[in-house]
Amino acid sequence: MRVALSLLLLVVVACASTPPKRTEYLLRYDAPTSAEPKPGEPRVGLRGVTVADYLNQPGLMIETGPSEVRPAQTHLWAEPLEEGLSIFLRAAIASTLGEEVGMMTRLASNWEQSVYVFVEQFHGTMSGNAVLVASFQITPGPGGGTSEFRFSRSLPLESEGYAGLVGADRRLAEELAAAIAAALTSLR
Repeated sequence: MRVALSLLLLVVVACASTPPKRTEYLLRYDAPTSAEPKPGEPRVGLRGVTVADYLNQPGLMIETGPSEVRPAQTHLWAEPLEEGLSIFLRAAIASTLGEEVGMMTRLASNWEQSVYVFVEQFHGTMSGNAVLVASFQITPGPGGGTSEFRFSRSLPLESEGYAGLVGADRRLAEELAAAIAAALTSLR
């Protein structure tokens, strides 16, 4: 009887201490099949994407109150956010422009335009919105003057939970890429 009670107690404790399942999300752009960029040496390059320090951790961020944010413990970005946003923005801008977009390489001096992006806010809110605030700079080839732009949007989540937040984050990143592509085109 004691052995059975001890075994039952051990099973209850083991079940109670099972850690929650981790979910990891990739931030990737799903390019339309008809929008394949033309190959060739890029005229435009993404010089870099930097995120605010509070975003430099794996958990998706939620604004829990005025000037308060909290990272999710089990809903995580699968890679550093700077890398995911760089990959996403490069693909989305290339798709919108219809041409290849380069990344920082030794060929950067050949670019007609280069883009640098700083993401200030990229989080969800307790009221069910996703927020993206960023600034970006476009610099023409060597010796040109830099043009600065600001992007600030909030979107409601289309579904509840962290998967809904990731979906809204993707839509906001697409809007940022479209704004960057429009600015690049207007400066040509």
